[in-house]
Amino acid sequence: MSQTPRVWRKFTVKSKDGELKLRIQDMPSDRLNDFIDICMKYFIPQETCNKTAVVGEIIGASITKVDKKDDPERNLNFTTKTKEVGASFAIISKLISRYNALKDHKLDIFLNDRGVVVNPKYRGLGLAQMFFNVRRQICHDIGIPLTGAWMTAAGSQKAAARDGWETAYEMTYEDFGKETGIVFENVPPICKYMTGKPLQM
Repeated sequence: MSQTPRVWRKFTVKSKDGELKLRIQDMPSDRLNDFIDICMKYFIPQETCNKTAVVGEIIGASITKVDKKDDPERNLNFTTKTKEVGASFAIISKLISRYNALKDHKLDIFLNDRGVVVNPKYRGLGLAQMFFNVRRQICHDIGIPLTGAWMTAAGSQKAAARDGWETAYEMTYEDFGKETGIVFENVPPICKYMTGKPLQM
């Protein structure tokens, strides 16, 4: 018998179309295609380096991974079908190499980020901040001392700051562009790595 997905948070927001009752929960196994769909439509094309709330449809996702001190080093230098995808992974690899929260904070375990995406129709309702808050709840509930993420967009930086996340590392996109040979356009001046401590419950 399959395990019922855990519901981390239920909440209500007001949108121009009226009140929405939402929840953030572990992804049900039968919703994988919906999850992939929102990532392909909104996360892949809109996340700066690449250029779950469930109610009827998946309108957002918070993608995380538990990293451990003894895990093998991540290597994004692998063969891709197109040079554009290869270049994207090379940029992400350089970004990841800039800051290592496990080492900097001397941690054995860490809740790491793989991305946050919200359907544009539902942006501006505080969902990203709710995702970041739930990550801190996950840390509390399963005993992980810290979570963190590269906040590459202004919206995610503001949402994380509102939830009490702190900037652990930052760099200008101008400097990062010189390193990667990329001219970043329509981005905030600063790219930040931000960390959040477990909720006190």
